[in-house]
Amino acid sequence: MISIWGLIVLQLSTTWNTNEQYAHGFLVPFLCFYLLLKSEPFIGNQESKKSLLQGKTWYLIGIPLLLSLIPLWTIRGANSDWRLLNFVLFGIVFLLTVIPFYDQGGWSRIKNLLFPLLFFTVAIPWPLATDLQLTQWFQERVSSIIVDILLLLEHEASLQGTVIDVGIFGQVGIDQACSGINGLQSSIVVTLFFGAYYRFRWINRVVLILSGAMIAIGFNLLRAFSLSYIKVKGKGHLLEDALFSIGGWDMPSLHDLAGWIETALIFLFIYLLARSARGGLFLRMLSNEPNNWNNLKSSPPLAYSLLTISTVIASVSYANYHFESRESNLENLPKLSLNIADDTLLVEEKIISNQIAAQLHFESAQSIQWQERLRTRFNPTNQTRLINPNQEYWQAFEATWESGGACTAILSTHSPDSCLPLTGLTQINPPLGQAPSVITIQVENREISFEVYEFTKNRKKLYVFRCFWPRMQAIGQANQFPKGGYSFDGRIQSTLEGRRNVGGTMLALALANVESPQTALAKLQALANQRLSFGKKEVQ
Repeated sequence: MISIWGLIVLQLSTTWNTNEQYAHGFLVPFLCFYLLLKSEPFIGNQESKKSLLQGKTWYLIGIPLLLSLIPLWTIRGANSDWRLLNFVLFGIVFLLTVIPFYDQGGWSRIKNLLFPLLFFTVAIPWPLATDLQLTQWFQERVSSIIVDILLLLEHEASLQGTVIDVGIFGQVGIDQACSGINGLQSSIVVTLFFGAYYRFRWINRVVLILSGAMIAIGFNLLRAFSLSYIKVKGKGHLLEDALFSIGGWDMPSLHDLAGWIETALIFLFIYLLARSARGGLFLRMLSNEPNNWNNLKSSPPLAYSLLTISTVIASVSYANYHFESRESNLENLPKLSLNIADDTLLVEEKIISNQIAAQLHFESAQSIQWQERLRTRFNPTNQTRLINPNQEYWQAFEATWESGGACTAILSTHSPDSCLPLTGLTQINPPLGQAPSVITIQVENREISFEVYEFTKNRKKLYVFRCFWPRMQAIGQANQFPKGGYSFDGRIQSTLEGRRNVGGTMLALALANVESPQTALAKLQALANQRLSFGKKEVQ
């Protein structure tokens, strides 16, 4: 049991670790274990007639499912971001778990264990398209409501995508964390658990889930509005700066602290709601029940147990062998670097927010803007130069993943066409639903393929060029950008060819206030000649 559940936990842990929306997944296995121990014990009925399948499930269902883990885990090696694979693996692990219970006690043995086992599904990421659409919908609704409230209170506010412009005090971005989707998913986990803990009837559990969702949405709106109101009052610096330091240890920012308080209040209110559902009198709480260790006991044939452990080991071993044997023929590539060191340029380093860092999980990153000093504007307040937003300037975001575990999943969801429209930009190219065009730029003696995006805002153009430079690739092959949403055939083909994520560097270059695509491409080539270079080859 431990070995097969270890596979699904290993698969999901990448998403749990890289996406705070699913960070609760680390807690879910322990809650499942607790619910299993507290389930009503099975009382066997020696006189009950056995099903025709009982005694044969090991061979008829168990062995084929076990053997399917070998190709599935190999597919996972090239497609760790494939969310459909999560559900398939869970389905197999679930069936392999209930087989021994069914074989030794039939349906009556497993009916009390179904909810604890199915509870694990709250840790499985939603389908990617649904996830992105729902998150964006929440972002749009929350930002729209906050703007309406600010206008009602007679404060200056306008909406640009999911970014709230509050005039001279800057902008407030309603990102994924502020959308409320994190609190909503956490509320589902908590309400399902409390519904089982207090032994609610199913109709009461549904009411508790809906109530918990309303609590989560309400507190998120309160949090998002409070932070926006602080920005409106000219105290925006409090949102990202540490509140204070003690002995060299920085306290969290007000933004982070508000998120923690929101989460605590959601849990507290759901707990109080569950406690008061029947006047606080719970005669049958799970905590009052003894631990039923017999619920976890099964007696599969020794040969089947050995086959299970051997199959798990074989799945992991073969997948590693499959990809490593093909990667032995790959070329170790030098690291791609962006170098901005020129007295003729005004360079401004942009702070990478904690929210972005938490989502991307890179080993290193930098975000900078630069502009020719002749194009900058003068700041009479402190006698310095500032980047002129009405003149041509560059902005770059560079992130490196030394270990490739999270890279594919991250880059498949954080693309310019999914992120930049939320800041008020209008996408021109590629048209919605179509893949971006790809151009090849010569850097030293190597060619780099860049994706090309075109946006506009207030009649001004913004061109974005994005590439991914892997740590390894086939000799003579062009660099390819990791993407989710591969076709089924494409994902299988990547498995057969032994193509998995090997880590690398993502470089996004944005050029503002240039009218023609031809001019933008020419300036990109000039930038590549002057600012891009390769270091030493990566050591594996």
